[in-house]
Amino acid sequence: MALIQQTQKRRGLPLIAAGFELQSTLKGWESATKAIPDEYLSRSYEHAVGNWPWTERKGFEADAIADAYKILVVEDKQRAEATKRNAARQNPDTYRCWHCQDVGYQSVFTYQNKLWYVALRPCYCEAAPVEQRQEFRLSETDFVRDGVGNYARLVDIEKYGYPTEAFKASIDALAKR
Repeated sequence: MALIQQTQKRRGLPLIAAGFELQSTLKGWESATKAIPDEYLSRSYEHAVGNWPWTERKGFEADAIADAYKILVVEDKQRAEATKRNAARQNPDTYRCWHCQDVGYQSVFTYQNKLWYVALRPCYCEAAPVEQRQEFRLSETDFVRDGVGNYARLVDIEKYGYPTEAFKASIDALAKR
């Protein structure tokens, strides 16, 4: 009821008096928000209200809260995955596959037409799609890996130099360890 009344105030309308109208409105809101866990209800409401086109003078719909809840769940999941990836970058031992950092693909610098290009190569681990998975990992005798997981063919580095200054700096930092 508090959210219904709060919405009325935001719309510049009088509060709904206790009785049939409030009970009817409450049933509609309960139906629209029943799938939203309590810990998400307030955030979902604020998100929905913040994105509602108030200037169009359109009445606020409770279904917007359910839509906002779905968006927040996806955002929270993406945020958790990003946090996990960032934590894993700080501690490489947390990856199941050190070669692709659990992404399924390895970025490989290749030298062609007098320029360095970056290409993605499917890894050989379970993170890569089965139909693309490589049979073998990149050979450490043929490729050099920098600190963030980029690869370059050793022969190309010897012949043309490092692909980027960041790649070189990362290799130099790893060599000092």
